[in-house]
Amino acid sequence: MVPSKFKIRSRFMLLTLIFLIGGLTSSWLFASHFLEIMTMDYNAPDLVGTKKEIRHNFLEQISTWETFVDASMFYVINFIPVLFILPTLGLFVEKRSLYVLGRHRYPSFKKAIYKDVMQYVLLSAVTVVVSFLIFYSIGGLFVYRSIDDIGGFSSILPENFYMNHPYLFFVFMVCTIYFSLAIVFSLLACALILLTDREYKVILLVLLIYFLYGKLGVYTESTWFDIFTSFTAFNTLYSTGETFIPLVILLIISLILLAVGVNKTVKNIEG
Repeated sequence: MVPSKFKIRSRFMLLTLIFLIGGLTSSWLFASHFLEIMTMDYNAPDLVGTKKEIRHNFLEQISTWETFVDASMFYVINFIPVLFILPTLGLFVEKRSLYVLGRHRYPSFKKAIYKDVMQYVLLSAVTVVVSFLIFYSIGGLFVYRSIDDIGGFSSILPENFYMNHPYLFFVFMVCTIYFSLAIVFSLLACALILLTDREYKVILLVLLIYFLYGKLGVYTESTWFDIFTSFTAFNTLYSTGETFIPLVILLIISLILLAVGVNKTVKNIEG
């Protein structure tokens, strides 16, 4: 049973790594105009200079940390929770097979489900962090800082930290707010997996909750629901602590749904 679980989980972790890095890269390629710069007609009469000089100037303009991070999230922000929860979909496989076939092997079936959920949540969060760190580490080899102050999320850090250590700022961002976002949304996804019967339902419900929650923040202008700002912590007026506030209510909702989902799963299988 243990090798089976490892095989299931590792497959979904690899899938997440590929899709998340691929999504960030694709978003950057289009939103930064990199593809346009590489394929545009440099023989146009309104362009002054050689093709090499003009292209170099355009590339230099987009080769900043701020453009790199902002462009990589430009399109991904619309569905990023889905990329955060992909590893948790492996719980569906365990629910349909290992739970049904091996339910009598668990001393406490309910505790076993909670344990699996916590493992999936942590695996999901770690996979998200590793994906972003790989992406930013590669990008960091080619970009430079163009502004001195990145915004409110750096408020907890020493003065001029971003100016002196832009890469470390984004490492801090990934290991704190993105890690926390992955924890909360993965917990929500696990709860929905235990409550539903199809993967697409979980994906659609997570997206629906994400948009409704975010729109509520926009309409009410309340920090408690502004989940969009949490995902764009690199460009916010909120302080470091305020960026985490939208996760509180969502976490409570996820825990409640998880308790209901675990009880439902135990009842259906032991039934």
